[in-house]
Amino acid sequence: MAVRLAIVGLGRLGYEHARNIHYRIPGAELVAICSVVQAELDRVAAEMSPALVTTSFEELLAWGQFDGLVIATNSGTHAQLICAAAAGGVRHVYTEKPIGMSMDELEQIRAAVQANPGMTFQVGYNHRFDPDMMEAKRRIEAGEIGRPVLIRLVSRDQKGLEEFIVKFSPTSGGLVADMMTHDYDTARWLTGGDAVRIFGLGGVYAFEGLKAVDDIDNAAIMMEFSDGTMVQIEASRTSPYGYHAPAEIYGTKGCLKIGENSWKNRMITMGEGGVSRVCTEWFYEYWEDTYRAELADFVACIQEGRTPRVTLEDGYKAVEWARVAAEAVRTGEVREYTSQFTQEGA
Repeated sequence: MAVRLAIVGLGRLGYEHARNIHYRIPGAELVAICSVVQAELDRVAAEMSPALVTTSFEELLAWGQFDGLVIATNSGTHAQLICAAAAGGVRHVYTEKPIGMSMDELEQIRAAVQANPGMTFQVGYNHRFDPDMMEAKRRIEAGEIGRPVLIRLVSRDQKGLEEFIVKFSPTSGGLVADMMTHDYDTARWLTGGDAVRIFGLGGVYAFEGLKAVDDIDNAAIMMEFSDGTMVQIEASRTSPYGYHAPAEIYGTKGCLKIGENSWKNRMITMGEGGVSRVCTEWFYEYWEDTYRAELADFVACIQEGRTPRVTLEDGYKAVEWARVAAEAVRTGEVREYTSQFTQEGA
């Protein structure tokens, strides 16, 4: 029997999630959609014909004829929807990151999920589902590069989206929480540890409108992890050549590099202007297969009754870290970090 999924939020990423569920994940069925934007509902309803189409999340929960819920709304609403779903007895929830915007919201989410015993709760840190990243983790654990010394992770969004980014910023949590938690989560996953000391720099280099909403467009953060590994993560909203996400893991016996060049395809153009290649245009294009893989794994977790690869603890620590890291970037001072997450209560 197909796993019946409902989705709330049908913006640019939510729409792609809906398409993956409907077209690309065997054993999954999109049975309900919810959005406060009527045009989004109309588009998906016409294309995918779900059983329930609604602008009301309360109506969706009351209808209840689904096995799992996918939350893909703007970041500022995640905590409210997660808590409402848990309180309403929804057994299986996938949510986009970040799970919350404040420590109070994190604690509300932790309490709500832990009060719903056996709840499957998966957070959308999709980089863990990248085949190259998974192979890198396997090689690290096999000792092929010796002890990891330095991990460097970069995420650069394509330039040209200033109006969207400025409008998006107040509900996203800002550059560090929205973008850099992906790479922090990846570093945690690769090392099995957490940051203990954080130093960062950043500012507005191109998108002047971000100053009015207290956000930045470029940042670099250096960390010491609990096992001594040095971790450097960089993020940019202003890449003039397209999306780019190189990664490097340097160890005492060798080095692993992933995505050194972010080519869109294998085409090389040669002419009077020289030799050139086109880069990937946006993040979804680069990570497309990982978005399908993470939702396929969510479906498998429901079917098999197992724990997701990215859990409540991972989502909690990513936001918790982002708050400390953002302060380190703002002040230019080193910050120490110790997680307050507990399994049974604060």
